[in-house]
Amino acid sequence: MAWNSTRAFGVPDGMRSFPRSVALLVVVATLSLSTPIRAELCKAEGPLLTGKTGAAIWLDTSDLVKSATHCLAPRMPALARQARIEGQVLVDILVDQQGNVACAQLIYGHPMLAGSAVEAAKDWTFRPKKQKGHAVSFYGHLRFHFSTGGIVKGESACIVAHW
Repeated sequence: MAWNSTRAFGVPDGMRSFPRSVALLVVVATLSLSTPIRAELCKAEGPLLTGKTGAAIWLDTSDLVKSATHCLAPRMPALARQARIEGQVLVDILVDQQGNVACAQLIYGHPMLAGSAVEAAKDWTFRPKKQKGHAVSFYGHLRFHFSTGGIVKGESACIVAHW
């Protein structure tokens, strides 16, 4: 019979697989972070906010926060809280002509935090944008911050998940 360190050190039965599970999760999460996820972004139906050259204009997080009529900070997932995982999650969004998020796509971030960020982004609403007198859809980058501390001075409560 092989020597079992969990039995030798009196680890309760329910906890014997915990360290291996956590180690496996950390390895999978680390591998997942090495390659950004980027599928085909949702396509706008109808007119799109564009610059002088005709290229789509992408709003950054601060511009999105300023034009939001409703924003929701992501929730810190319980397992991420227990593992004390912190970090940034970037979600690209497409906002329709009425100001609703039509599409939210993970660009990068820790897999344990990503789902919460994407779900929060889907609940945001914005003042509709107009160009040449017509309502237009627009793209944006929402960067969420997951922290085990509080909100940093100057950071919007809409983009910070903390405990």
